[in-house]
Amino acid sequence: MLAQPLPDLAAWSQYLTGQPIPVLLDTADGLRVLAEVEERHGTVDAHLIHDAVGDDPLMTLRVLAHAARHRTDRQVTDVDTVTAAVVLMGIGPFFQTFSPPLVLDDHLAAHPQAMAEIHRLIRRAWCAARLVTEFALLHADGHASTLQKAALLHGHADILLWCHAPALAQAVQDRCAQDPQPDSTEHERAVLNVGLRALEHRMASDWRLPAALRRLTDPDDTRSQVLLQPQRRLLTLALTLADRLDREGPHATPTLDELEELSTLLTLSPPSVQRLIDNTLA
Repeated sequence: MLAQPLPDLAAWSQYLTGQPIPVLLDTADGLRVLAEVEERHGTVDAHLIHDAVGDDPLMTLRVLAHAARHRTDRQVTDVDTVTAAVVLMGIGPFFQTFSPPLVLDDHLAAHPQAMAEIHRLIRRAWCAARLVTEFALLHADGHASTLQKAALLHGHADILLWCHAPALAQAVQDRCAQDPQPDSTEHERAVLNVGLRALEHRMASDWRLPAALRRLTDPDDTRSQVLLQPQRRLLTLALTLADRLDREGPHATPTLDELEELSTLLTLSPPSVQRLIDNTLA
């Protein structure tokens, strides 16, 4: 476990992208069962694997990063789903590459607080992914799947920090608790020498994650800010709502401005938007 901060984005990205990515226990169990089925009957397909791992942001990240690193010159498009990655790899090679996985519970057995924080972050990601998927479907948006993945993977720098440098992650959290701010970047830089959102973008670039995912969240991509304006706003609003629910509890609600913006984007009345959010999270 890393106990001292690294000097800059390049060093942090090199360190975290070089570490093993643990997966949720349910994911590991699901993969083990599927591997046994494949060995005995040869009936596992890419969709079954996606169903087993698609809700695990850590496993999704691991698969997409592996697919990007092993992209061939013949591939003209990014592999942006677990299903597509498995199809390209083949069922047998997939299990050979990803079994047995490093399980989060084993990796952090001596760090229960880090484990609890990672599960909290994953629940927040699930919440944002559900919200943005519903928003995108109502918006009749062809980017719905990519938006869902972007929400699911948002915060992976925070998660991997808790995985591989829990003492430093705790120090950031302690500073934020002592001096709450809407933007925690100042506290992150004070402890880590970098902001976590900037680190996340650097890691996504170094992993060569699908460009569509990176364009949705890159603050410096001015062209995408124009071309993907509705999608970026839907994602931002979903992440904002998920973060508020995480901090304030299940009774947290959107602000009037957020309801009005979603009302315009989705062509629904503000009360209908609130009902959509309530039903999505019920």
